[in-house]
Amino acid sequence: MVQAETREQKEAQSSLPLKLFLFGFFLIFAGVIVLVVSALLGGDGTVSIGTLIFVGPIPIILGAGPYSFWAIVLAAALTLVGFLVFFWMRRRVVTG
Repeated sequence: MVQAETREQKEAQSSLPLKLFLFGFFLIFAGVIVLVVSALLGGDGTVSIGTLIFVGPIPIILGAGPYSFWAIVLAAALTLVGFLVFFWMRRRVVTG
């Protein structure tokens, strides 16, 4: 009986990363669809891009367009959230 409960707990814990992966994949897919639809409906807008690439501990920040500053700020914030989720999930796996 105890083994069945621990097996169910382990299965529940192992399904969380899969759910997060599928959720992230769905968000990327939905974002691509939104971009394609917006490009088809109104293609005369301005484009801004910002990216943040980590090579080891060194960040490389790139941006272009009139709103590149805000795109870079958004990229930095999403990178920080990604790191926090990574370390939170890692701690749950190590201590769990």
